[in-house]
Order: sequence, then structure tokens, then C-alpha cells
Amino acid sequence: MEFAIGAVLALGACGLGVVAGFERDRAFYPVMLIVIASYYDLFAVIGGDKGVLGVEIAISLGFAAIAVLGFRVNLWLTVAGLLGHAGLDFVHGQWVANPGLPSWWPAFCATFDAVAGLYLLWALTSKRIDASDPLSFGFRIRAYVDAELAASRSAERAGDAEAAFRHLERAHILGQRSTVQHVRVHVLMLLWGLRNHRAREVVGQFTRVIGAATKTWVGLVPSGNTGGADVSPFKPMAIPDDLAELIDVARSPRLWVN
Repeated sequence: MEFAIGAVLALGACGLGVVAGFERDRAFYPVMLIVIASYYDLFAVIGGDKGVLGVEIAISLGFAAIAVLGFRVNLWLTVAGLLGHAGLDFVHGQWVANPGLPSWWPAFCATFDAVAGLYLLWALTSKRIDASDPLSFGFRIRAYVDAELAASRSAERAGDAEAAFRHLERAHILGQRSTVQHVRVHVLMLLWGLRNHRAREVVGQFTRVIGAATKTWVGLVPSGNTGGADVSPFKPMAIPDDLAELIDVARSPRLWVN
């Protein structure tokens, strides 16, 4: 019964989001994740165990962070958060002995999370909902990053690996203030290093991928840095004029509004 009720309520919440237009607000599913994760905190308060409450708050804050990142960066992170919380529901009782937790809640919550997460996955895949905010820098800069990546692929097919990497560096300069684009370019740099047997580049890009994934969203990126292992990841550098112009365009939402 808990599974059925969870599925019905999740479909009802998603359906309400469609009918009422709530899902047009990017915050709808991230807020859903935050709310559903916070119920464990409420049950810990009801149970009166301060130690358990501390653990539950820490867990819910983790999912809140994923929700915020999903809202600010890409809604695919919210999909991962919802499906991840569904998995946590099934093993929660083995990790945390929450005395206020109703016996039916884990099955109900897991089903709700899974159905909502799968619906959002479908909505993103079918382009019903944009994973990135159309007015976000990451969305607007992507076309320019894509152009440099296409030029990089063309140069590598022509046998000019160095020219290919220079285009990857230009893509890095363009996209480094978008977490998705920043990580994407560093992964491509790592793959370039593997294909061209550049051990230093491969090692350097492993750490830079992690840095891009964890620090970009809070603005910890050095302006103009080309991203290769031959330069410090903390060194600001001059931005070429043509790229600076494209970045300025992407930073100006008014130029993107009809």
C-alpha cells in the first residue's frame, strides 16, 4: 500500500506542476527534493533523540546542497538527488535508528522519490524542461564553447594535435564560469592527453576535473586561465579580445530576451 500511495502522490505532484505551470519554475523539483529529504529531520524531532537529529540534519543538508546545485547549475543533478534519496530510503534504517520514523515511511518516500525522479528524467530527456536555465551564463556560452570544441575535433582529425589543444584552451576560457562546461572541457583535455600519450596532461587534468566540479559554482576560477597542465590552475591570465567579447555577450541577459 505504501508503494502505491507514494507513486500516486508523486504523479499527482508532477501533474499539478504541469497543469498549474509550477514546473516552468526551475525551483519546483529542487524544492521538492529539499522538502521530502527534510521529513527525516521532523521524525527525529518527534523521536526526541538529539544524536539522531544531528545525523538526519547532516543528511538532509547534503541533499539540500544537491538541490541547490541542480537549481543553479543543471537539473540533472536534481534527478540524481531524487533517485539517490530513493536508494537511501531503502537502507536508511540500517544506518540510522530514528525512533520517530513511521514504519511505512521508507517505502512511501522511496516510491515518491523514484517516480518524481523518473518523471523529471523523462521531462529533461524529452526537452519538456530545460536542464539549464536559458538565461544562465552556462546555457548562453555553450554555443561558443561548442564551436571551439568542433574546431578542436577538426584539427585533431587533420593530424594537428597541438592546434586541437589550443582550441580546447579557448573553450576552457569561454566556459570556465559554468560548472557543466568547465568540467566538460577538462574531461576533453584529459582524453586528449590519453590519445596523445601526454602523461603530465592526464595527471594534471584528473585534479582539474575535480576542482572544476567542486569550485566553479562558488566562483573560485582564475579569469582567463587556459586550463592545461602547463599552467597553474590558480593563475589569472589575459583573455583574448575575441573571446572576451563573446563572454560579455553571454553575460548580458538582456541580449537574449525577445
